[in-house]
Amino acid sequence: MPLYTIATQSGTLDAAGKAGLAAEITALHVELSGVPRNWVHVIFQDYPAGDGFTAGEAAATVSLSLSIRAGRSAEYKRTLLTRLWALLQAATAAPEDRIVIGLREVPPGDAMEMGQIMPDVR
Repeated sequence: MPLYTIATQSGTLDAAGKAGLAAEITALHVELSGVPRNWVHVIFQDYPAGDGFTAGEAAATVSLSLSIRAGRSAEYKRTLLTRLWALLQAATAAPEDRIVIGLREVPPGDAMEMGQIMPDVR
């Protein structure tokens, strides 16, 4: 069920950069959670220059929104966020004040994958 949505200004990541970052995120999520690789989804959204802002000024801001099943420990989430931050910064070369990550937790019974209601986190 993990769904990663990454928004960057057009041209920040080319096709190879997106594929590489998606592979790294997938490997990280599988390593930390133990879920099958085919449960990890990564979607990229590009926006035109001038459509991203930081501190009210046009900027090539990088955002990552992540939806995961509820039930993971605070330590798990801190580790995941910290390592995601490093991956995003390395892939995009964005300054720290232009990266934002948001994690949303979804109760397992409120999500489906492969036609099945998601199980509780073990």
